Amino acid sequence: MVVIPPDAFVEELWQVARGLWMPDHPWFKGIVEHRWTREQIILGEIQHYLRVRTNPIFFGYIVTNVASERNYDLMDVVMENFMEELGGERTHVDIMLQFLEEAGITREQADRADPAPGTLAAIEMIRSGCQNRTALEGVSLLAYVEAMHGGPDGAAARVFKELVGHYGFSKRAAATYELHAEQDTGHGDRQIAMIHKLARDEGTQDKVRRAVRLGCEAFNFEWDGHVQAMTGQRDVYWSGKTPLVLRHPEVRLPRD
Repeated sequence: MVVIPPDAFVEELWQVARGLWMPDHPWFKGIVEHRWTREQIILGEIQHYLRVRTNPIFFGYIVTNVASERNYDLMDVVMENFMEELGGERTHVDIMLQFLEEAGITREQADRADPAPGTLAAIEMIRSGCQNRTALEGVSLLAYVEAMHGGPDGAAARVFKELVGHYGFSKRAAATYELHAEQDTGHGDRQIAMIHKLARDEGTQDKVRRAVRLGCEAFNFEWDGHVQAMTGQRDVYWSGKTPLVLRHPEVRLPRD
């Protein structure tokens, strides 16, 4: 293994991300192509909530690590992302709950939902990855995922358009995707810029490379969890290389 020039290293990491290109995952692509029903989407959003409610945990680990490492180059980016995710009157979790509220599902009902295998895998991978690695590795775990999610043509913007325009969910309900579209490009770009700046030796590049792959695979498992809950097929995972054909069984939303 040799040290790779920063521009080439960032592009190498993009190749990893493109292998699990988020807009092509059946969760996102199925919404854009109108293959899922409203009830199926709501079931997927319950899984989304189960994962998002862990945001304070793993963001907290990154903040703790960057402080203990005294990594002042990275500190501002970590804190800015932390405040955008968890600061203000309404956190990302609060905004996520707006979708479930419109569907008539309470937070207590969502908390009792059974996490799909993909959801469980994502939670454990992200939490452990951010806890047990350096702050730069934690940032790397998130960077390319957020870059794929954000922007006017990212996964979130595409989904927001269809949730409101085709499926008839309110903008308030779908606000989590509008927020991702607006913020995640900035998050991703800032974090990738820090990789470009700080990953300049062989050991650091190897750690960052592993972290980026972990993040892309972990969040891919999250989207798998959405689809598993929507379809009742708990053993289905998207490889990123082949199309996924799924049955559409009758689904029922959780009620008391």
